[in-house]
Amino acid sequence: MKEILPDSVRMAITESCDEAGVTLIDVVIRGQARQLILDIVIDVVDGVTHDHCRSVSRGIDERLEGNDFAGRLRTVEVSSPGAETPVKYLWQLRKHIGRSVRVKRTDATTIEGVLQRVDETGLDVQPKQTKKEPKPLISIPAEEVAEAMVMIMF
Repeated sequence: MKEILPDSVRMAITESCDEAGVTLIDVVIRGQARQLILDIVIDVVDGVTHDHCRSVSRGIDERLEGNDFAGRLRTVEVSSPGAETPVKYLWQLRKHIGRSVRVKRTDATTIEGVLQRVDETGLDVQPKQTKKEPKPLISIPAEEVAEAMVMIMF
């Protein structure tokens, strides 16, 4: 049976994120019975720091003291999105300008290349160039972005 996050807990998480100046990206409940793990993913334009995570965690602990659901938690883990996690908001890509990205459009096409620009209106990607055929910069309006993620290259 899938655990449902009580409204009081969601409110505590949201308030803690607001107080820490970060955006809540996702909340996942893992485990069962009295061994639940709450994974909280946060982000901020300039990048998540250890202080951000600690501040959110402390805020949640304070707000949930004595809460029945909190008594079932083994741990609360606060972190930034993983390196190859799709972004929820375009602003999350700002710190990745100059890096390789994969963008899935609402028409099901996929663009891979180097992120050149991103703002609330959309983003520009420079596709990988070939010697035979130079490829122009592709501008994608925000409403056409179905999913975007940074690609890790080795």
